[in-house]
Amino acid sequence: MITPQPRPGLKNIRPHMIAPDAVRSGTSWINISSNESAFGPSAAVQEAARKAACNMHRYAEGAEVRLSEQIAHHYGLRSNGVVCGHGSDDLLARIARIYLRPGDELICSVNGYQKFPNYAFANDANPIRATDRKFTADADEILACVNERTRMVMLANPDNPTGTWLGKEQIGRLLSGLPSHILLVLDSAYFEYVDMPDFEAPGDVVDEYSNVVMTRTFSKLYGLAGLRLGWLYADKAIAENVRKIGTTFPISNIAFECGAKALIDSEHLNNVRRNNSRIRKRFADSLTQMGVRVYPSQTNFVLAEFANTRCSAAEVYSSLLADGIIARRFPTQNFADCIRFTIALESQMDQVAAALHELLA
Repeated sequence: MITPQPRPGLKNIRPHMIAPDAVRSGTSWINISSNESAFGPSAAVQEAARKAACNMHRYAEGAEVRLSEQIAHHYGLRSNGVVCGHGSDDLLARIARIYLRPGDELICSVNGYQKFPNYAFANDANPIRATDRKFTADADEILACVNERTRMVMLANPDNPTGTWLGKEQIGRLLSGLPSHILLVLDSAYFEYVDMPDFEAPGDVVDEYSNVVMTRTFSKLYGLAGLRLGWLYADKAIAENVRKIGTTFPISNIAFECGAKALIDSEHLNNVRRNNSRIRKRFADSLTQMGVRVYPSQTNFVLAEFANTRCSAAEVYSSLLADGIIARRFPTQNFADCIRFTIALESQMDQVAAALHELLA
């Protein structure tokens, strides 16, 4: 019997993360496997969610446009270039659907965000993985992959799961060498955590180049991961195309109210940013003292390499799991020696560090 067949590219899609074992009931877990904010949303945002829940029986008429306008006003962007969606993942998938055709090529960094190749596969396009330098994307290596089939470059900056980033010089070199018909997508999910002086605001890049798209999210610093709310900024024509293929009501009433409130809650955001940076440095320093290699990070996580320790990354992961600590590992061979640790509350990270010290000492 002949059955419906999916796109051929779907057979190439594989999980991009190793899922933890089932959580045992009755155990108090420290879950630092996903890059959520341990600090959560502010009290004002929680109150906005409670009030908005009373209207969950109503469609969110015009919510996407209203929130886009508020985002544009807050950041000084063109309102016709901002589009909101069901998390930045939704928007990245839409961009790929619009601009990738079968046989096209999408270039990404070999050790960058592991989901980028799946956007190509879902549209019968081919992902091309550019060589990097010590887990950091390299503009020249990306440009060396460009050919007549290239339609898109996707780059997370700062990157995930590595935490590394490209400064203004590297991004400028990439843009100066990239043909104008090739779309550069800058996934800026961790932009709010960056404090490096050589880092150029991606919104400024979009204003200068018509073939650049920036995606952002409320899932990290804002603490709204469970609401699935993201946005992008692009040239007007690109933004219109992205809006065309969105769902009828791309964000919910609750997401709108929480996003609008979170956007302006600067005191909470500054506290989260400051505490994340402090706890990240404290945890990274403790790992380094144990002989663990920690990659520089401008995010809310650190990538640690256990190649030269008494226990392998797999053994460390399993031991932590037995202690009720869920970290993150990845299925690709290049990350076989690595574990990613999302930054949680200080007391929790101290527990993780103590467990690692007991294991590795």
